Amino acid sequence: MSLTPLAAAWLLAAEPVFGNPPRSPGPESWTFEKEMSEQELFPAPDVASSGREPWLKERISRCFFGPVKRAPHFRDELMDDVDYYPEEYLKRLRREGVNGLWLTVRFDELAPALDGTEPPCAERRFAKLRRTVEKCGRFGIKTWLFAIEPTYRTRKDSAIVARHPEWFGPVVRGDYRVMCSSAPEVREYLERSAFEIFSKAPDLGGLIVLSHGECPSSCLSSVYPVFGGKVACPRCGRLEPWQIHLNTMGAILKGVRRACPQARVFSWLYHPQADPVRGAWVLELARHLPEGMVLQYNFESGVEAVQEGKTRCGGDYWLSEPGPGAPFRAVAAAVAESGGSGVSAKIQTCNSHELATLPYIPVPGLLYRKFKAMRENGVSSAMLCWYFGGHPGVMNRAAGELARSDFGETEDEFLLRLARPQWGDQAKKVAGIWKSFSDGYSNYPLDNSMQYYGPFHSGVVWPLWADVNLLPLVETWQPDRPACGDMIGECLGSFSLADALALAGRMKEGFGVPVDIDVPDSERAKDVAVMKAAAILVRSGADILGFYRARARAIYLSRVRRDSGAAAECVEEMLAAAGRAKACTGEMIRLCEADSLIGFHSEAERHQFHPASLRWRLGTLDATCRRLEEILAGLRGGGEYPESDFERNAPRAVVGGGEVAGRDLAWRAETDGAGNLTVKGRVSGALGRFSVAVTDAAGTVNAKIRTPEISPDGTFEIIYPASEWSAAAHERPGWILFQTNFGSGVPLWPASDKRSYGRLNIGAVWGRTFGRLVWPQAAPGE
Repeated sequence: MSLTPLAAAWLLAAEPVFGNPPRSPGPESWTFEKEMSEQELFPAPDVASSGREPWLKERISRCFFGPVKRAPHFRDELMDDVDYYPEEYLKRLRREGVNGLWLTVRFDELAPALDGTEPPCAERRFAKLRRTVEKCGRFGIKTWLFAIEPTYRTRKDSAIVARHPEWFGPVVRGDYRVMCSSAPEVREYLERSAFEIFSKAPDLGGLIVLSHGECPSSCLSSVYPVFGGKVACPRCGRLEPWQIHLNTMGAILKGVRRACPQARVFSWLYHPQADPVRGAWVLELARHLPEGMVLQYNFESGVEAVQEGKTRCGGDYWLSEPGPGAPFRAVAAAVAESGGSGVSAKIQTCNSHELATLPYIPVPGLLYRKFKAMRENGVSSAMLCWYFGGHPGVMNRAAGELARSDFGETEDEFLLRLARPQWGDQAKKVAGIWKSFSDGYSNYPLDNSMQYYGPFHSGVVWPLWADVNLLPLVETWQPDRPACGDMIGECLGSFSLADALALAGRMKEGFGVPVDIDVPDSERAKDVAVMKAAAILVRSGADILGFYRARARAIYLSRVRRDSGAAAECVEEMLAAAGRAKACTGEMIRLCEADSLIGFHSEAERHQFHPASLRWRLGTLDATCRRLEEILAGLRGGGEYPESDFERNAPRAVVGGGEVAGRDLAWRAETDGAGNLTVKGRVSGALGRFSVAVTDAAGTVNAKIRTPEISPDGTFEIIYPASEWSAAAHERPGWILFQTNFGSGVPLWPASDKRSYGRLNIGAVWGRTFGRLVWPQAAPGE
């Protein structure tokens, strides 16, 4: 039998055989806050710092279990009665070198809106904000506000836009009009809001404004970081981008300074693009900052590294690759040229999107390399984390020490010094483990798709699918998704599965060093548990990649090459991987039962794995092993790898089999003597631009999307050269999809009225909407 498809509630709402794992108990029942208030967590003295003044002046972290004030929960920490800052927690952060904590606000929830409307709960928010500022301040930790301003939640059809169109710029990203800082009323609003907020909470440390990149804010939002672009606003369009920024951030800075001269203001250009180049306007903006303002920039965005013989480029937030990226180096140099007030680096300290389900990844050697590069590039402040990456522990301690280091000692000497206070006679062994982990983690595949959809965060609760269902992978940071699917190509980005697997193997080797440490106390026992959990997650992720590579080869060898014996060997590999997955899952259950921090993802605000979901996974692995035994028996009897129900029922087109009709188009697929695939056809009606996506028979290739040029006579042609899969024959196209728009499109073939919605980095490509591309049967031994 074949497994019923896990169609994912977002798509076809089918009920899966495996079901979905039990949900996390959620932050409400989590006991960490109670634990923090009841016990001392730092028995060892801090690392000796030789009395040096820190070169990194502001070291701004975040409460790792505080509400993130965004979907799906939209919890606001200023609107509840929870104390997110227990005293022992603040003591520990201070000992580890943190001197700032940020929380999220909106101007129009604390100060009158642009039209003068009073926010209904402002006083309640201010009361808690002042309590937070006062409490954190007692431990030498300043409270910082983080905001995306001017506020971007202004719909184009709202009443205020109708009454005052002169206050707004163009429509940006669908339904939103942005505020235009060329309008005096908008500048007055920004200055007044900043003044009111800092007047009512005068002991705030500062304000971090994400002024460009994450969401629409000012008219500058229509300018792209990499190649620039024109500003559609008739007023701001006459200005240089740096002048728009000066109008916007200058007004905010003026308001803060009037209320609180000592407070600091950072303008954060959030440019996460995986491109080593930035538009010239970015550097000009860096040269024309309002006096006294600090520019903050992503430290690693655009960072490059050679992996598996190719230069790769990463987007935002990397711990495995220290950086800086070329964009940060250029921005820091521009600020220095202009004599600005310094540059702040946005980094991740304890964990990152690479693996965020542990409180920290014990790789302080990578922090040594990162902080050394920060000092060399003139960094004077740092936002140490996003919603995740701020948990107390060895990584925070390392950052606090490195913030005052002159780097006269080597990385190995630093690791040994870091280990001695807490590990004593075992310091050398622990430092060696950290070094091996750091070197192994540096092999993490440098592509954001691996971070966002890959198996390293929570592979220990992924089902392993023996049958091809082309079910989607799930976003690693989202709390409300069903179990992960089998379309492993979605996490690969620029990598082949073979290259990603080779890197994962080197990661596994680095994390394979024995963690055989005598534990001196309960806190060190937690550190050992995190080390072991990190190694399990790395092994688990590597095995998942290997499982799906073996499945793809088994399908190709049996169905195309008709070599059932070789295919059987691949299925034996899959069974071995499933067996190792059971062992990893069992080990992780014991670790999670001992420490509730393991499995918790701060941005998701939930556990991405926990004992109940891990036990659920063991059941799915039993089902997978039974299915694989069935498949193996069939192959040993000379049969083929069986088709799943999904494969049998999917629409299909035969290469060389003639024309296929779709909505507003007809097409055919052909191959030549060299094995190249040509897709050609004609459009009808009013069909405009469309795209074609292909992936291999087992979903192990990141979908290749092409947008053909349509000739005046309505014909089109796309060529997929055989060189794209010459190194791995099982990667040749086996599924195809025609769609109007891969951001949010309507499928043209297979035709459907259901509009697909887009996902970060992937667009509206959903494997379940593809049709099969069947090649002519190959001769034995092909």
